[in-house]
Amino acid sequence: MNEEIINIENIDKSFGEGDKLLQVFKNFSFSLHQGETIGLVGASGSGKSTLLHIICGLDRPDSGSVKIKGVDITELNYDERSQLRNTEIGFVYQFHHLLPDLTALENIALPALLAGTNHTEAMKNSSLLLEQVNLFGKENNTPNELSGGERQRVAIARAMSNNPSCLIMDEPTGNLDTKNVENFMTLLTDMVSIRNITLLIATHDTKVSGRLDRLLSLE
Repeated sequence: MNEEIINIENIDKSFGEGDKLLQVFKNFSFSLHQGETIGLVGASGSGKSTLLHIICGLDRPDSGSVKIKGVDITELNYDERSQLRNTEIGFVYQFHHLLPDLTALENIALPALLAGTNHTEAMKNSSLLLEQVNLFGKENNTPNELSGGERQRVAIARAMSNNPSCLIMDEPTGNLDTKNVENFMTLLTDMVSIRNITLLIATHDTKVSGRLDRLLSLE
């Protein structure tokens, strides 16, 4: 059986809303294994983004455990969570959040450089990733010189920079047209299959969810 990459056990999460308490999760558990592709679906406000942020250590549950490859991130401090997130999790947002003053190649290399990879090796790996997302020749283009679909492909490559165990995406196709969504998913599923990494996508798009192994529905 493939290695368990993410294990969530019995988490609770609530938010204060005026004088009321909004409970998002109660005694919630699930796990993901290496190589699985999972769609996270549900209406707006059902907790999809909250769950992704908890998995990444950007938010904490009120109780329960969140383990990434056996490490309970709820027991880590801020710096330790940041380090684990940078090496084990690649995150792609709906809005790509590329740095506007950096080239495509530099944006892709940034996570590896932050992790301590030497400049030459980081740039070499970034160049390979750029080719894998079919953007050969765009190395020196800044984000404003790329189309929306091209910027999202750079964001995928950046998320892969440290060869993470898990790739997590929050509505990554929300700003793409139908043709670009199909191209995006073909590219994404090919890369995930080749690298045998876990993929978790929060999405409303059936063209995305229909390409994944299974769905997790939040209500």
